[in-house]
Amino acid sequence: MNQPDHIIRGDELPATSRTGLHLPDGGDDRLFYGRVKWAQLRDGLSLHWSDCEELQDFVTENTVDPRVSFVLFLQGQSQVSYGDLSLTLGHPSSRHAPEGVAVSMSEPVQFRRQARRGSHIRKLVVSLTPDWFEGRGEGVGATDGAIRRFMGSHLTPRVWKPSSRLLTLADQMLNPPGYDALLASLYLESRALDIACEALASLGEATTVVEHGLRPQEYRRLQRLVEMLDSGEADSWSLDHIARETGVNATTLQRQFRSLKGMTVFEYQRGRRLNSAREALEREGATVTEAAWRAGYNSPANFATAFKRQFGISPRQVRSRV
Repeated sequence: MNQPDHIIRGDELPATSRTGLHLPDGGDDRLFYGRVKWAQLRDGLSLHWSDCEELQDFVTENTVDPRVSFVLFLQGQSQVSYGDLSLTLGHPSSRHAPEGVAVSMSEPVQFRRQARRGSHIRKLVVSLTPDWFEGRGEGVGATDGAIRRFMGSHLTPRVWKPSSRLLTLADQMLNPPGYDALLASLYLESRALDIACEALASLGEATTVVEHGLRPQEYRRLQRLVEMLDSGEADSWSLDHIARETGVNATTLQRQFRSLKGMTVFEYQRGRRLNSAREALEREGATVTEAAWRAGYNSPANFATAFKRQFGISPRQVRSRV
């Protein structure tokens, strides 16, 4: 049966997830309101999905065994890390088309996710372990080889664009019919395998190992750029100045940066400053005017509009919760 919306508390996570997921600092605070599901559909095939509002800023973590995970964000954005690999999954704006990310882990890693109060997250994660692939043949085609190489890699993310058909299947998984247990499991399993199949098929489409559609040297260059942007050093720079420091022209920079982050350089900068403003409101007791100044806005009204578009909640609502 389709589960109703309800509140999930911190002390319920380990038993509910059955994956060892927990809050590093413990606690029994209310974390989510909505629907969250973890399911072992078959040996080596697992599913996690959520359609919920995050009620607190919090971090969850657990140890993830070797597997390939296919993450499909339909709404919202999350900061996650798999060991030393940090990723921004999804987009803060619903105007962006959903994207899928495949991550291969050849050894156990520590997984962490940062939740943001007020965010609404709709996502699916389908995971296949090495045991699932055993006995299914080695394969000699180009796609088979690409899949095997990806399975043998460690923390090398790949992005794929889900088809409209797959997005429909994902929505069906988030809103399944009211079947009894056996049919419900078959319903979810068939669609989970469709997601895995499309994601794995996309691995064979490129002849060069790439990160977010970028060559390795391009990816590393942009990672250095992101570190510089996050430091605040480039806050007052023009796009041409940033491009010169990065070593490419402005057009190439925008195209490559969008491939990596799904947004322009200045959209990223605006989001980073708005996050800083939110922290000032929540943790430092800043006024809305002070937070607007920190985000680079002279007008508190314009700041409030951008803030609500980013987080789905107004600055005054955030401040009233402090």
